[in-house]
Amino acid sequence: MFIECSTCGKRYHTKTSKKKHEIECSCGEKLAVLPWLSYRQSVTQPGTVECSVCKREYDLSKYRNNTEIACICGNLLAVKFPDEHDTSPGRRKTDHMSKQLQAKLHGLIDTCRLIHFIRDIDKLLLLIVRVTTEMLDAEGCSIILHDKDNHDLVFHSVTGSKSSTLEQFRLAEGEGVAGNVIRSREPLVVNNVEMDSRFSKRADETSGFSTRNILCTPLIVEGDCIGALELVNKQKEEEFNEEDLFLGEAVSNQIAIAIHNVQLTEAALKAERLAAIGQAVTGVAHCVKNMLSGLDGGLYVLESDIEEKYGKIPERGYEMLGRNIQRLKDLVQDMLTYSKDRMPEYSLTNLNELIESIVDLMKTKANERKVELTFKPDETIDDIVIDPKGIYRCVLNLVSNAIDACETEGASVTLHTRTSDSKFIVVEVEDQGSGMDEKTLQSIFQPFFSNKGSKGTGLGLSVTQKIVQEHGGKIEVDSVPGKGSTFTIYLPIKK
Repeated sequence: MFIECSTCGKRYHTKTSKKKHEIECSCGEKLAVLPWLSYRQSVTQPGTVECSVCKREYDLSKYRNNTEIACICGNLLAVKFPDEHDTSPGRRKTDHMSKQLQAKLHGLIDTCRLIHFIRDIDKLLLLIVRVTTEMLDAEGCSIILHDKDNHDLVFHSVTGSKSSTLEQFRLAEGEGVAGNVIRSREPLVVNNVEMDSRFSKRADETSGFSTRNILCTPLIVEGDCIGALELVNKQKEEEFNEEDLFLGEAVSNQIAIAIHNVQLTEAALKAERLAAIGQAVTGVAHCVKNMLSGLDGGLYVLESDIEEKYGKIPERGYEMLGRNIQRLKDLVQDMLTYSKDRMPEYSLTNLNELIESIVDLMKTKANERKVELTFKPDETIDDIVIDPKGIYRCVLNLVSNAIDACETEGASVTLHTRTSDSKFIVVEVEDQGSGMDEKTLQSIFQPFFSNKGSKGTGLGLSVTQKIVQEHGGKIEVDSVPGKGSTFTIYLPIKK
């Protein structure tokens, strides 16, 4: 392997290493030999070549065939000029086939190295498709990912002569060869696309490219197919074969591992941030809780003094102060509940009476919103062992949310209690509100997610789910946009 001085052009022979080292040039320049960072760029034409990563130019007339050039950016340029004698019969042909196999194995090794050296997922996937394009001798290659939010397929990383026109190009779910591969989770080779009904022409019509044949393999992460690797047009009018399919599947596995690694890293960072936020929130919430207690006391003293000297206090201003102090207290309590683990404080409780008290409390809010609030208890339910304060908070959150969701006058919120399989006591909160779409349903239990705008904190449902799970129970939701939602709490019957 050679490294070339960027100042005087002098070349030095060096060896690959996993550690960075330096060579001092005779001109005084220090050449930093980086560990292999990028990928092996095959150079098959003589003349001047440009590094595909840093764009530095190299005069290949200085180098022999089958040599390697270590670029200062960490890229490795492999000089492999075609040899006219390699295609002759006998041993030369065998050697030629051996070199082809070596090149493909090098490409497979390169994709493995990329995963360990590059953390930028966009750059990583683009370099992998470049390696794969060279390794399988194709005209183009793309990674097509399944966008579950938009229910379509998006071209994420693309190589080839028309690659710029296909960046972020989208296909419908199940469309084209890639759509069929993602749906079936099985690799596919189509060597005559014109004769295959699964082929979609839309990408060709957009880019002006002409597809002859396709090799496509699924990207599977933990049993979920997240996309596909697609190669198009085998060079020299050839067809994709079983060896190409095997290598394509191997590369797909590497891509899936790379994406999964990024997902795990992002999840770990998110967990660390949430843990740090939780610690900070706990400390702040305790301080705020103490200040709110002082405000409550001060408000009571102020009310007493005003009534004693001036008579009845004006309700509007006083109620506004009391209501907002209560909202702050609820927020602080939610923050404290969510940010630390706690064991339920169990006691024998009449669940129907507990829920009846919540209904009585929320009747005023329901009347203000012109919502009919009713409770239909199962009178046969015996007293059960629960944490009454925790379950009270859960049901109160659900009822308050249900009333807020009812945007039309005359809508109803109905609470039910019942038993399920003699193992669970069930509490249902059913509303005729606006309902939720699938995307919202996937996020409602995440902390700080709210579709109420400034009216919500985004912690109510997170706290509710946490308390229910601490009881060993579960909470489910069923919702139809425009028709309403039903939240169902299952509490295990403890004996």
